[in-house]
Amino acid sequence: MEYKKIFLGYRDGIKTVSNRVYLSPPSWDCGWYWGFGYLGNARSHYHVDGLKDNGSHPLNLYDALILHFGDTLRVNKKDLWTFAELFQSFYNLKLSAETLGRGGSHLSNNPSKEDIKQNKAVEHINKISLPSIFNEIYKILDNYK
Repeated sequence: MEYKKIFLGYRDGIKTVSNRVYLSPPSWDCGWYWGFGYLGNARSHYHVDGLKDNGSHPLNLYDALILHFGDTLRVNKKDLWTFAELFQSFYNLKLSAETLGRGGSHLSNNPSKEDIKQNKAVEHINKISLPSIFNEIYKILDNYK
């Protein structure tokens, strides 16, 4: 499947050109990780996972998407839980691949590094699991062109 930048809706539900929000396509960055979940336009840039931070308490991604886009989100509520699930799975698997690939959380030298590393799991996540998630996200978005 070919991935392209795709229009998602309007920030705060306000339909102006400057509030148009696009999802950038996934990209294999720096030769070792997937970049995905980048939102914005020519004037702003932020991330899907950042939508969950609502100041006083974190939101689940489903509620965060509704709060951010209002009724302008190009995904209806019937598909939104699946959409949120796929994005959250992307972030969880990306973190897992980074941890399993480095042998730790990259805060310090992990004395268990060699026991944590799992190169086959990292390869599976990066070549099979995450591309599958991207395909499913784009299938949902293709329903709302």
